[in-house]
Amino acid sequence: MKSLVLHGKGSSPEKVEWLAKPLRQFGEVLIPEFEIEAKEGVQKALTYDFDLITGHSRGGLVALIAAALKGKSAIAVSAPSDRRKQKEYLSKFPPGTIQRKIYEDIKNLPEEELEWYPLKYADRIKNALLIHGENDDVVLKEHSIILCDEIRKYGGKCQLYIIKGMKHSPLGQHYNEIWKIITEWVKANNYA
Repeated sequence: MKSLVLHGKGSSPEKVEWLAKPLRQFGEVLIPEFEIEAKEGVQKALTYDFDLITGHSRGGLVALIAAALKGKSAIAVSAPSDRRKQKEYLSKFPPGTIQRKIYEDIKNLPEEELEWYPLKYADRIKNALLIHGENDDVVLKEHSIILCDEIRKYGGKCQLYIIKGMKHSPLGQHYNEIWKIITEWVKANNYA
């Protein structure tokens, strides 16, 4: 199995090793440098040969759309399902917070960039594993809850796990739980 792993904004391939690690037992894992926005990210992701695409945060958003367009399965951790809703939520934070900085980044994107979000492709996502932190204060867990419901509504398969105590990015104490979830999901979907 070939897996493509995408990091989020301001991250790096090394910082998503926690997401790549459980996939290495099943085959080749590619983690490219991916500091690009959603539209260009989807276009770039579609140039790779993969059986499974995964990502964290914006990387998860790109992974879900690329999976929908390529007819593949996706794993997304802490991914926004609708960037306009994320922008609206983040706008409420005061200057100087990380949330406000992300809001300013999203606010300055071209309007067409905000059209690239997973909910728009829910009818084409055939199989997804969504993992979200219970205490995510950058992308609310409702993004994954709503997206999973939409995928199922259109006949796709979706499993959702909310990780207790986790914020937007997992810490070391969350890794074993995430690795177990991913390993079991990959095996259950006959990728192993």
